[in-house]
Amino acid sequence: MKLSEFVKAEYGKSISECTNEELYYALLTLTKKMASGKQHGNSKKKLYYISAEFLIGKLLSNNLINLGIYDEVKEELTQNGKDICQIEEFENEPSLGNGGLGRLAACFIDSIATLGLNGDGVGLNYHFGLFRQIFENNMQTTVPDPWLTEKSWLTKTDVTYDIKFKGMTVKSRMYDIDVIGYNNTSNKLHLFDVESVDESIVEDGINFNKEDIKKNLTLFLYPDDSDEDGRKLRIYQQYFMVSNAAQRILDEAAARGSNFHDLADYAVVQINDTHPSMIIPEFIRLLGERGIAFEEAAEIVSHVCAYTNHTILAEALEKWPIEIFSRLLPRIYQIVEEINRRFILEIEKKYPGNQEKVRKMAIVYDGQVKMAHLAIAAGYSVNGVARLHTEILKKQEEKKEEKPAETKPEVQAEPKKAPEKIGSVLRVPLSQLHPHPQNPFAVRDDPAMQELKESVSRNGVLVPAIARPVRKAAMNLLPVTDGNMPANRLGRIPCP
Repeated sequence: MKLSEFVKAEYGKSISECTNEELYYALLTLTKKMASGKQHGNSKKKLYYISAEFLIGKLLSNNLINLGIYDEVKEELTQNGKDICQIEEFENEPSLGNGGLGRLAACFIDSIATLGLNGDGVGLNYHFGLFRQIFENNMQTTVPDPWLTEKSWLTKTDVTYDIKFKGMTVKSRMYDIDVIGYNNTSNKLHLFDVESVDESIVEDGINFNKEDIKKNLTLFLYPDDSDEDGRKLRIYQQYFMVSNAAQRILDEAAARGSNFHDLADYAVVQINDTHPSMIIPEFIRLLGERGIAFEEAAEIVSHVCAYTNHTILAEALEKWPIEIFSRLLPRIYQIVEEINRRFILEIEKKYPGNQEKVRKMAIVYDGQVKMAHLAIAAGYSVNGVARLHTEILKKQEEKKEEKPAETKPEVQAEPKKAPEKIGSVLRVPLSQLHPHPQNPFAVRDDPAMQELKESVSRNGVLVPAIARPVRKAAMNLLPVTDGNMPANRLGRIPCP
């Protein structure tokens, strides 16, 4: 359906008669309808990329490009005196991520959809993100960063779960965002929210009652954990995320024919940094409820979960006090203790009498639960986010497997074939890329590219050439970026 027809049906008027805000919401609705008609991955085995962050950015232009209608829409708007750049300004950026961890997660799920793989992202539906910084009375201050509106990229689903903490139960609700691959499948980003969340409890700046878990659980990304209440909230928040994720994964696996003993044939879970590590004991707990003994459950999970490590800096590797962790999640702690006991037996068998090895590698030690050690010991694969990180990991007293997230493949140039230009989007086939000391993503001897390069030099406008070289890690395919543009996100010349 053309935009003019859709606007006429939606508002009863022409494009030229609509405000830019009306046109934005019309495009949002049209895009979501088109995404719902695209094929979703349906292979037997499915990837679940679990992350505390997804820094997905504004979605309108990206989705229009990936659906192949950006130029058509832009032209239709121009003919009616409208500027798509101005319309885009009405979109709020989803406050679901903060930094490189969230950007990597966004690139992964975008790549998965573009490559036509069966895989969804799983995270939390934060209402206010991390925070937003503003100046008031010449002083810098922090305020919430709201992004949710009545109409947004979120789609409310009927999926709910009861999440049980010690002494209380909260009800969750799953919301979906379409992850539209470039000329390919449309997957989902599953975001779980707590039904009883209450935005009104946020008072001055980003301060709120940290003890009111039923109301605050999904308000902020990385709530302040400088006190015990904050640390408890973080633990609650992470368990809420993984319990929802694990229950959803088991439900979907069962629907595809799994009897849970063969779960590894139906699901693979990529744990992005330590925040989702509790999905390992949660899986074991849920499989136990389904009649599977601990020994087998732990073995099953060890073939399902893989871990991406982002750093070895102490402040970034989560360590929760045993006293708090065991009090809030007693059954999960019991399972972690048993995983730790078995892991220590392995260490002692390999390094007899070496207590220093035990000290360095144990999951539970010195009054702390070490979440990175849990993910490493109980999963089947570990990788760094780059070759350097993997090399650093190799020097640690930990299990490892090299799967760098940035790999520059050896490719042959085909200089006679010009890159495909789709409107303002430049798509460069992998076969045209060749290694170069300064620019490994340069395209050799092509007049069209040379002209663009000279134009960039004259006008100072970046025109990213997007490549899609990949290397398998678990079932996942890891993207490669040129350093200027996220992998598999098609770039266009920015609006002036």
